[in-house]
Amino acid sequence: MCLVLPVLVLVAGGWGGAAAAAPPAIDGRITEGEYASHYQARRIGMEVHWTIEGDSIYFGLKVPATGWLAIGWDPSGPIMEGEDIILGYIRGKELFLQDYFANSSVTHANDVSLGGRDDVLESSGSEDPQSTTIEFRRRLDTGDRFDRPITPGSHTVQLAYAPSDDFVTYHGEKRTVVKIDFFAGGAQEAGLFARPRSIDSGRGPLVSWLLTVAVGVVTIAGLTAAYLLWSARGRGRGRG
Repeated sequence: MCLVLPVLVLVAGGWGGAAAAAPPAIDGRITEGEYASHYQARRIGMEVHWTIEGDSIYFGLKVPATGWLAIGWDPSGPIMEGEDIILGYIRGKELFLQDYFANSSVTHANDVSLGGRDDVLESSGSEDPQSTTIEFRRRLDTGDRFDRPITPGSHTVQLAYAPSDDFVTYHGEKRTVVKIDFFAGGAQEAGLFARPRSIDSGRGPLVSWLLTVAVGVVTIAGLTAAYLLWSARGRGRGRG
């Protein structure tokens, strides 16, 4: 007996959700209706497709460029500090994909180098002259202290890419922040600056996050003041 269920499709603000018939095939190609939900970031044109199946989440990422692409979620501090990141690129026909952790607001290291694990279970990718596509699967909760579990509710998600086949080239303006509920399927672009999920939910390290921001501001102000004093002193000696 074949049971056919109605399919619900929601499209608003660039995102769509539908009931996927089967888990996506991790083959480096994203086909129509393959994933249960998707979102295209208007600001940078990056596509995010996802399906939750059992204890795993399947991701399909596509960008209108050749080079690296990345998705990261749930920073605990400013910008990307504490974020769980998956970053990859294709060189020739080979996919290079790594599980990263943002160990500061502007730097990251792969989990293995920090004593964790690479928790990508499956991956594949493809590239043509205009675009790059990468698909992968990981568990919702890996148990790795350098990963962030994917749970019901809104997650702060950062998307980025750059036109270089490496793990280090700066993304420039090709970055945006999106709020995504991976279980419900909703997504909304939030701009350029990430707010930790703990702040949005009223829990967690709000004080430490604010202190980190304050220290950064004080450091920049101190360096600026030192430079101005040094310049003024130099000018005074020149007149003497």
